[in-house]
Amino acid sequence: MSYNLKKVRDKLTPGSIEMLHSHSFFNGRKFPKSYIDFVENYGYGLSCDLFIIYVPMENYPDSFFIRSQEIIGTYQEVLDNEDELWFDMEPDLSYKKLKDLIPFAMSENGHYLFWDIESENSEEFDIYITDFKGLGFTKTGGNLYDFFEKLTSKNKFKEILPFTESSLPATFEPIYINPR
Repeated sequence: MSYNLKKVRDKLTPGSIEMLHSHSFFNGRKFPKSYIDFVENYGYGLSCDLFIIYVPMENYPDSFFIRSQEIIGTYQEVLDNEDELWFDMEPDLSYKKLKDLIPFAMSENGHYLFWDIESENSEEFDIYITDFKGLGFTKTGGNLYDFFEKLTSKNKFKEILPFTESSLPATFEPIYINPR
């Protein structure tokens, strides 16, 4: 599979390839193949004029490792105690599955993307989207290829963003940062 995203500029910030290939989650699994492909070919930037996929970048504030922990921190009390639940889980998630989710992206309008690191596919993770307001957790597909294909499809974008009026552009705009 491949991505249908057109790069707006050639200057990319690919992130740490070493960290990308060496990281293991608490269950021993590695990053999904579609994410590795994305990081190696696109890197850090704005996808479809809306989504930032966090990539491994040492100590940069938008690094996957920093942002995922910050996002988890916003609902840590819910992970510790189900009685603290303040957001909708339906239509596609149960409280039990919440602990298997790892945030890895955010939209500029407040949607978060999560991987289910306990997905059945050994090379990919199912992806869920939520806004922590009223959308609940909706399964968007089995990998990033599916996600971007749906977002940019005139017939499928509402499966992911039901209140959006049209499909999103198949673009990727790199955000270049100077390595420290």
